[in-house]
Amino acid sequence: MVVDDYDLVATSMGNPLTPFADLVNQSQDIGLHLVIVRSMGGAGRTVFSDPIVARMKDAQMPALIMSGTKDEGALFSDVKPSPLPPGRATLVNRSGKVMVQMAHLDHGRDPGQQPD
Repeated sequence: MVVDDYDLVATSMGNPLTPFADLVNQSQDIGLHLVIVRSMGGAGRTVFSDPIVARMKDAQMPALIMSGTKDEGALFSDVKPSPLPPGRATLVNRSGKVMVQMAHLDHGRDPGQQPD
């Protein structure tokens, strides 16, 4: 299951994913793959207050921390967001953390146009 804009899905009015909270710890056994994408603003609060994300953190599930400000605090493990170039991220999993490069497509440029 892929959830984009999780900060817009899980609101003070409710979270439609709450029924999945008890399944997070069993996800490997039952074949549940949960990918949650959200903006960086407020991510620090979400890690501790949202039942789904908190359980993902407690279960040490992999996380990809993209560019952000260190003001959010440690999100997964001891990784704090930091300003990064486009496509760069820190992958955090049980075996540690590593800097990775994701694919980056500049949507503002015509595909046939040469880079500057």
